[in-house]
Amino acid sequence: MKILIFSDIHGSLSLLDDLIEHYSPDRIFGLGDFEVSEFDLDYRNIVGVAGNSYFDPDLPIDRFLSIDGIKILLTHGHTHSVRGSILSLKLFALENKVNIVFYGHTHVAHISEVDNLIIGNPGSLTIPYSPSYPTAIIMEIDESTVTLKLINAETYEVIKELKENKNKWKN
Repeated sequence: MKILIFSDIHGSLSLLDDLIEHYSPDRIFGLGDFEVSEFDLDYRNIVGVAGNSYFDPDLPIDRFLSIDGIKILLTHGHTHSVRGSILSLKLFALENKVNIVFYGHTHVAHISEVDNLIIGNPGSLTIPYSPSYPTAIIMEIDESTVTLKLINAETYEVIKELKENKNKWKN
């Protein structure tokens, strides 16, 4: 299964549409600050959460998903004060027994693993802070492995890759 994760498009769908065409993902997760209509999200089959933009559709702040036994948290991050530190978000994810958490809001892309928790921020497709170019995350799930690829959304170059044996999360 291939999943595209993006955040903070702030009204611009063109680069998102290019990513969808290039990767043909099975699922798409959006982490808020869309500033597009609910129709635009539904048309693209985007599973999303609300950002802090007044122009986002009415969506939940946090969304918990389970895919093939992997527990995933989607959030924009503003309610978890991620601009200063991700400690609050990390603790919230661990309390809820999440394996992977994706958040946006900061426009700073990264993927890492801390305390058996994978944390990913796809950055922004339209107003990137770091790196200075648009980024997104591709997550691939197969029989035994979860792979996260932080990508340059314009060139499709993989900036960083993180692989994890998904069986370590099975109960």
